[in-house]
Amino acid sequence: MYLSYVLGQVIRDPDGRELGKLADLVASPAPHLPVISAVVVRVSRKRTRDIAWQCFNYDPETERFSLAVPVDKVEEYELTDQDLLLAHNVMDKQIVDVHDYRVVRVNDVRIEPSGGRLYLVGVDTGTRGLLRRMGLMHLCDKLAKVIKIRPRSKVIAWHDVEAFERGVGRLKLRVSAARLRALHPADIARIVNELDPDQRTDVIEDLGVETAAEVLVEADPEVQASIVENLEDELAADILEEMEPDEAADVLGDISAERREDILEEMEPEEAEDVKELLAYDEKTAGGLMTTEYVAISKDLTAQQTIDRIREIEPDAETIYYIYVTDSADHLVGVISLRDLIVAKPDTPVEEFMIENVIHVHTDASVEEVVQALSDYNLLAVPVVDDENRLKGIVTVDDALEEVLPEDWRRRIPRIWR
Repeated sequence: MYLSYVLGQVIRDPDGRELGKLADLVASPAPHLPVISAVVVRVSRKRTRDIAWQCFNYDPETERFSLAVPVDKVEEYELTDQDLLLAHNVMDKQIVDVHDYRVVRVNDVRIEPSGGRLYLVGVDTGTRGLLRRMGLMHLCDKLAKVIKIRPRSKVIAWHDVEAFERGVGRLKLRVSAARLRALHPADIARIVNELDPDQRTDVIEDLGVETAAEVLVEADPEVQASIVENLEDELAADILEEMEPDEAADVLGDISAERREDILEEMEPEEAEDVKELLAYDEKTAGGLMTTEYVAISKDLTAQQTIDRIREIEPDAETIYYIYVTDSADHLVGVISLRDLIVAKPDTPVEEFMIENVIHVHTDASVEEVVQALSDYNLLAVPVVDDENRLKGIVTVDDALEEVLPEDWRRRIPRIWR
């Protein structure tokens, strides 16, 4: 049985007197599945009545509703915050298909009789559900016999439905954060991209700061900005602090200046300073692409001291494929690879085995120049320096590629450097 089959039915009492037309069904929580607890009957153009289930008979053979009591003896039902109005609160609403990682729209609602009651068992998001509502199923079934193509129903069990609504009437359906957190951040981002701004905010708020940061990185740029604009300042700051500084700067660069300042005020001073430094550069330059998370050491260290230093700072470093060497004034004077570091004797000074001629780009270098340097020298990252050769950051190959590849290719880049 589907809801579309019963909407609009004329409701009569045992004497044939008409009460009105069936406008909706009310489902209430039950141990296994929601149970139909009331019927909404439209008694006039502007008035409906919520009638308790015990006042009705339902014939599963004809799928017809009728009153079990006289019209003047019907018992009113009082809706609660836990009740679902199936036509009003479920039909046409967005839900998450947790198996296909996408947002779909409910075209019809599946109901099943059992033990003299009706239960909400699922929703139909397929083409057949839409045609059923439009009253075209009979025609389409005839046509299907000729062209050998049959429209499909896609019924998602109610237990698998995670619905998004921000308080429609008496209802507030919320997505299960635990079920979403079990998905890969890229799959959650795919879902979030399809939601409206309020729904996105609800999801992000429920995910937890660490997961929310991972999802935000994977979301579309305009979606990132929309989410951050709608979050409370403190939560937005916490999430951005979990992200790499360059990623946080990209997000903040797309929101209003007023919101940006409010959020930066809430961030930890050191984190905020890193992001502010990046925001000062044009986003289409090496300075705008770079991250300030990298490994740099003093040229006065030994190989063993360098390894100890890496163990100390690695959690905050975006990549440690290269270790950059600087002097006391932060000038870039060399670079060493992990291989050279590992094979060097523990007491060997870094100056003795570092490469002094370091391939680098300046902060105002174009994206094309950055990509050219990475490509020509087969680098995983290239250091960025200012006019005085002071190390300011690095651009990783994945960040550079994201700027030059077409939009539909960008998400195929594996984030192996994160």
